[in-house]
Amino acid sequence: MATETERKTGVEALTSGTMAAVWEWVQNKIPDGVEVFDAHAHIGADVDGRTMTAEGMRERMEAADISRSIVFPLNDPNARDDYSGPNEVVWNAHEEHPGFFVPFFRLNPHLGYDREFSRCLDRGFRGLKLHPVSQNFELDDPRVTRLFAMAAEADLPVLIHAGFAMERIVEPLLPTVERHPNLRLILGHAAMIEVLEAVRRFEDHPNVLFETSVVRAKDLYVLFSTLDPSRISYGSDIPYGDFPSTLHSALAAADAAGVPDEALPGILSGNIRRWFS
Repeated sequence: MATETERKTGVEALTSGTMAAVWEWVQNKIPDGVEVFDAHAHIGADVDGRTMTAEGMRERMEAADISRSIVFPLNDPNARDDYSGPNEVVWNAHEEHPGFFVPFFRLNPHLGYDREFSRCLDRGFRGLKLHPVSQNFELDDPRVTRLFAMAAEADLPVLIHAGFAMERIVEPLLPTVERHPNLRLILGHAAMIEVLEAVRRFEDHPNVLFETSVVRAKDLYVLFSTLDPSRISYGSDIPYGDFPSTLHSALAAADAAGVPDEALPGILSGNIRRWFS
């Protein structure tokens, strides 16, 4: 009979039965001693009905042997104009589960954000999440480029949703990257709608990382075939992804692309961990 943790996390169902061999391959592929660092996960509630508690996230991490996760709010239906409520949920998770979560805050660039940016920075948040689809903005909107400049000045990493439903990534983002070469960016979902162009245009910008969660297999293969693996970081996108399938997708794409095993510790942990030591 499944334990309460197994029922809550679903990890057991995804790593047993017909999936046992797949999970065994994943575990054997992860080099000994590597503490997997998830670069993309959520805590809170979303307008689409998805939810994730801090306790549920921690249980999933422990069941799949994940050491740390970057966490930030979902597109919370109860968010105040400044997103301070959902941001506080993430901060509380960080305080209640020390060592597990790297807290990022979220903002809506259409609304007043200066006070919440300063509050979260003073509080100790480690990064900022922006979602152009959910908050309906372009990456070259002046209000957004101002946020990027503020993050660069504060040495604050920014994770951008760059996956499903996006239409423009490279062209509007490149001027900001060139203007602020010290700005640390994580392209969520590996900029999959234009991954090859993103790799080409951001190749000479070492502070731009590509994160692997919930990306089509062919796009992950292109990513691992064309980009230096030191620029790629594993992510789960929980609650939209899960650890077993996203680990398998990333590792299988790396294997198919001929990425050497000695690069896997960086992809699974080191490339993102160096920003949060």
